[in-house]
Order: sequence, then C-alpha cells, then structure tokens
Amino acid sequence: MMFRKLRLQLMLVNLSVIVVLFFLLITGTYFFVQDRMINGGKHMRNKFSHDLMMGKFNNFPPDPGPGPGPDSEHDHPPGPIMFFVKINSAGDISQTSPITPLTKDQLSRLATQTQEIGLDTGSLLFNQTEYFYQITPINDQQDVFIIFQDFQRDRDLLKSLVTDLSLTGLIGMILSVFGSFFMANKAMIPIQKSWKQQKDFLADASHEFRTPLAVIQTNLEIVRDNPKETVESQAHWLNNIHEETICMTKLVESLLFLARADSQQQLLTHNYFLLDQAVMTAAELFRPLATVQGIALYLKINTQIPYSGDEAKLRQVVGILLDNAIRHTPSGGEITVNLEQINREILLSVTDTGEGINPEHLDKIFERFYQSDSSRSKGGTGLGLSIAQWIIESHHGNITVTSTPNEGSIFTVCLYSDQ
Repeated sequence: MMFRKLRLQLMLVNLSVIVVLFFLLITGTYFFVQDRMINGGKHMRNKFSHDLMMGKFNNFPPDPGPGPGPDSEHDHPPGPIMFFVKINSAGDISQTSPITPLTKDQLSRLATQTQEIGLDTGSLLFNQTEYFYQITPINDQQDVFIIFQDFQRDRDLLKSLVTDLSLTGLIGMILSVFGSFFMANKAMIPIQKSWKQQKDFLADASHEFRTPLAVIQTNLEIVRDNPKETVESQAHWLNNIHEETICMTKLVESLLFLARADSQQQLLTHNYFLLDQAVMTAAELFRPLATVQGIALYLKINTQIPYSGDEAKLRQVVGILLDNAIRHTPSGGEITVNLEQINREILLSVTDTGEGINPEHLDKIFERFYQSDSSRSKGGTGLGLSIAQWIIESHHGNITVTSTPNEGSIFTVCLYSDQ
C-alpha cells in the first residue's frame, strides 16, 4: 500500500511537470509571436509612413494575391494587409493606396472613426475587424496620411498554431501518463530494493544480537543461582559472558562502520605508504592464530609497492580476509597471501585450502549478514566482507572471489597505483 501510494505520487509529479511545461510552451509561443507581430507591424508602418512622406509609393507592398484557397474563411493575402488613405484639409479622402480591402465609403467611415480617437497611433474595431493605424501629418500642409494594418490573417494563423500545439500537448500528456507510469515503476525498483535490504538488515541484526544476548543471559542466571560460589568456580560461565561481550562489541563496531559508510560519514585518509609492509604487518598478526589452528600461513611479498590510500583501512581488509580464511580452513590446511604489482595494477590475493564456497553463494557473500554456513557456527557476523568491499571500492578498486567446494577459495583485491 505504501509503495502504491508513492508510485502514484511520482506519477502525479511527473505528469504535473509535463503539463506545466506544455502550458508554458503554448502560452509563451502565443505571446512571443503576438508581440513580434505587433512590434513588426509598428516598424512597417513607420517605414511606409516615411516612404509616403518621401513620395516613394512604388515601395508600397503590391497585391500578394488571394489567400491559401477558396475554402479559407478570410480571403486575405498572406501577411498583414496594409493600406493608406490621404485626408485633405476638408476631411475628405484625396488619395488611397492601390490596394484596399474596403470600399470608398467604408474607407471614409474608417478614417473618420480613426481621427475621432484623437491619437496618432493605436487600434480600433471596424466591421468586426481590428485595424492598427498610424496618422502622419504632411509637412507644410494640413493633409495627413493614415496607414492601416489588418492582422486578421496573422491572428488566424496564430490561433491555428496554438490549436495545433494544444492538440500536440494533449497527445503528449496522454502519452506522458504511460511514460510517467513506466518511470515511476523504474524509480520504485531501487526504493523497494533499499526497503527490503533495510528490513533484512534489521532482521539479521536482531538475529545476530539475539544469540549472544541469550548466551549472556543464560550464563548470568547460572551465576546468580549460585551466589555462594567463588569467582574461580564460576570462571567457565564468566568466560562465556566475556566472549559473547567481545562478539557483540565487534558486531556493534561493524554496524557503526557500515552505518557511517552509508551516510558518507566514514571518511578515508590518503597518505603514501609501503603497501607491502602494511600487508605483511597485518598478516603476521594472524600467524599465531593460524599456528594454533594447525594452518600453515605463507606470505609471497617480495617487492616494495608505494601506494596512496588509507593504510589502516587496507590493513583491516587483510585482517578480514585472513580471519575469514582461518575460520573456514581445517587443521592441516594452507593459506597464502600474495602481493604483486603489474604495471599500475596491484593484485592482493588470499588463497586457502578450506571448505570452499558453493556456486549459489558466490554472488551473495558480500551482502551484509550473509553467511554460506547456515548454522552460523564459524563465529563470524557476516559483515566483514561487506566492510572489505566498501573499503576497496572507496579506493577505486574491486574485490572478487573464486572458489571450488572442498578445495578452497581465492579472494583477489585489485588496486591501481598512481605511480
């Protein structure tokens, strides 16, 4: 229900944006074209007014011919119709342009109404047609020229354009409904995936905490049921509590690390250091543990490799991979840490001869809390490899794994040197 509501909201937002864009496009086009039409007409009237004053009647626009066809509503030529009349001192028409859309009587009434307005330029409605006009007095005479323009043809074309744009917009909005539905579904995929990961994360974290808390509670009850016993006699139960407390501490630290990484608060420090020395130091810390487990640990690190990165975090990666290898390698097995540089590519691999990983688990082992051992008896929390992957990818590298069941696994880290 929540995702359905969110999907609907995304669709409405996308549709609203498209509707607003179409509205702005149509209205913007209408007002822009109308403004250009009016300003262009004003410029033309000024030009022809000057031509009339200079006696250049030959520059007046000739008859462009009839409209686009016999079915047109207005039999106007294309473009704004422009004509003029000359009014003498007696108020009569003494001259007209070669082409006029009106009769002489209509021209007389139009000129009279224009002069009655009292403005040198403007517009008036005559016979249901709007005419723009400009009155130009003739020098040293009482005669005047009145230039008229009829934009009816242009307005019809503008209305046709707006109608076409509106129909296109309507079709676009209908199509945008399907597009918005598709985009909303695509946008919901990572949201649903993130939601599922969060639910799984909480469930897995609760499971991981439940086991050590149950152990601690059980051992505490045993201790409390024997209040007269000495600490030494209760050492076994207290040691269990101590071990589970350490386990919970590591789990909390891992959870805090990943939470900071997700919120981009887990920052890396970049300094130049010898990567081979860092790997060797981190690996040697696990040699005593490997010896106790009866596992042979080999290091193949023969060259100095300068690197710029977070030394502590990369040592943590080595620790995670070795801890993982030791837990899954039986006594008598071998673990090999190999570090080499080929041109700018640095390869770090940890190879073990342990139990291996089944193919169906290989693409999931870097997920948080995922463990191929469903019994969770190996002592891990399922967060180490996720942390290692984040550290390596934050260094612009990658980590991969290949494994054969009952033969062993190879974890390979690839980094890139800037030298």
